Amino acid sequence: MKRKVVAAAMAAALTVSMLTGCSSSSNGGADTAEPASGGDTIELSMWHYFEDPDVKVIEALVDEYNSMQDEVHITATYVSREELMNQYTIGAVSGDLPDIGMVDSPDMASYISLGVFADITDNLNSWGELDHFYDGNLASCMDADGKIYGLPHNTNCIALICNMDLLEKAGYDHVPASIEEFEQMALDTTDAADGTYGFAMCAVSTEEGTFQLLPWLLGTQNGQSTTVADIAADSAVAGLSVLGNLTAEGAMSTECVNWTQSDVYNQFVAQKAAMAEIGTWHLPLLNENVTEDDFKYQVCLLPTGDEGTSTSTVGGENFGVCSSTEHKDEAAAFIEWMCSVDNQKKYAEEGGKLPTRDDVTPEYSFLTDEFAVFQEQLKTAAARGPHESWPTISKSIYTMAQDVFLNGADPAASLQKAADTIKPILEETPILEY
Repeated sequence: MKRKVVAAAMAAALTVSMLTGCSSSSNGGADTAEPASGGDTIELSMWHYFEDPDVKVIEALVDEYNSMQDEVHITATYVSREELMNQYTIGAVSGDLPDIGMVDSPDMASYISLGVFADITDNLNSWGELDHFYDGNLASCMDADGKIYGLPHNTNCIALICNMDLLEKAGYDHVPASIEEFEQMALDTTDAADGTYGFAMCAVSTEEGTFQLLPWLLGTQNGQSTTVADIAADSAVAGLSVLGNLTAEGAMSTECVNWTQSDVYNQFVAQKAAMAEIGTWHLPLLNENVTEDDFKYQVCLLPTGDEGTSTSTVGGENFGVCSSTEHKDEAAAFIEWMCSVDNQKKYAEEGGKLPTRDDVTPEYSFLTDEFAVFQEQLKTAAARGPHESWPTISKSIYTMAQDVFLNGADPAASLQKAADTIKPILEETPILEY
């Protein structure tokens, strides 16, 4: 049976301030090389927001495709995530869209409903490889009628990384196994004089913040767990209370409401955080940035609840064929090639991601133990949705968490406020399961 990794769906909203996603890093690349001469070559544009290390891998794939044939030339252009989402919204009306567009998986349903992407179901059925994609990931590329508008390119999740030197200095020789132990470790490793926090996470006012917050709200506490549909449950209150206490005690910076996931990673590498949430995409950078001479570290499952339990959040990006293209077949063929067995394997191994196909087994050449932790973590990672009103749900989550972190608001009351927004939405249209 296929692994049930469900990619979230996003509502057809025009608000772009919250349309940010799950992996960001240092500044990425620009356009790929100029096309070879030849008047009959079909020119296709592709927009993406990949940054290091992803940008190097995706541009290498584009260059390979351009060099292996002369019928089609792809020009890949980096556009910041926020601007890319903005351009999709504008382009839905103006028709000013690329031929191929990348989108964070929870966002795709919104843009499908706005008319940004074209139905390529027939192309993909003719390709004959759809059965190899995990159901949930592929579902994020579909509309309510099951028509398909793109392919899931990669998937990922988040886990905990620990600076073992700082933990050992505080008297610990192991990583946290429960949320109670995690909280105490974060308090004990905080050094205000040195500007070192026990824990760093991203709680920014975007989908990126929700991505990192959700595991702590969905963890198992005293044998009880919760879902987004019951976000005010006692277990969610317990999880948020731990994070709120860490900010109140100075063990987590209130700057978390401004930090992206890249900022959190940088805080950890600079040894200003003893523990931090990171994603699979950070591993190639970690391999380059931290040596044994710098400090010892260990990646472990997120200790979001009772000992032996863990939760995380599913991420990943999709590529779709845009509706304004005059070359739908050629654009679809490129997406198929990019998501083939060999190329998914190559991207996963070099870009630090996990494949969305069940017939791809990456052989990571570095940090193999760390990648194995993420592959295990993915088994308990929750999807964001899929739901047409996910933007509203997501906003209620990061907004109430920020109120706790910045203003010391009561976690139970804050979660109830979020539940008052979320519950009517899900009563009308429940989150779909695949």
